[in-house]
Amino acid sequence: MAQDPVKKAADLLRQGATMLGDACPQCGSPLFKLKSGEVVCPEHGRVLVVKSEREELKVKEEVIFSQVEDKLIQGLSKVSSKLEESPEDPEMLTQIIRYLEAIERLKRNR
Repeated sequence: MAQDPVKKAADLLRQGATMLGDACPQCGSPLFKLKSGEVVCPEHGRVLVVKSEREELKVKEEVIFSQVEDKLIQGLSKVSSKLEESPEDPEMLTQIIRYLEAIERLKRNR
């Protein structure tokens, strides 16, 4: 069972976290800064706080890059498992090369 956000907030304070003046954009709960510097919501966990539109765009870009990279890796995994069945299939080898090139390009553009 998930812990009550109010109880979690109290636990965060007892652990030395600092309550911030900012609220979680999802639920409106106050955000807390841990001793490590990480900002958390008692209900949603880790959150990123951005102070400008430029920072927000940078965070969104990173999220999108991560999502695309995850999809590419999933696709590569599926193709590579099929490759075990027929290791000399030129179509499978071509697909693997395309996935690897896409992943490499993505990492270069980060």
